[in-house]
Amino acid sequence: MSDEVMQDPLGKRYGLLDVRDLDEYADALTRLVERGRRERCAAVVSEAEAYAAAELLGQFAQLDPHSPLNQLAASLASRIYRRLGA
Repeated sequence: MSDEVMQDPLGKRYGLLDVRDLDEYADALTRLVERGRRERCAAVVSEAEAYAAAELLGQFAQLDPHSPLNQLAASLASRIYRRLGA
């Protein structure tokens, strides 16, 4: 790995380190997801891993369906399921 990557953790790179509370964190993640929709897609996990991630996100989303973070989890789970053809 390059020195630049080692000095720039993902949270810092994607703007998640300076959030003050859970709502701000959900907003930052939502912006990141929107940004990701405009970027080129690349497979980084297997179909089985993607399905497992979608299941976990869906279960998390059901814990508090009105929470912004849980709504984001539901949205991500739905997008993964659609891409898997489920």
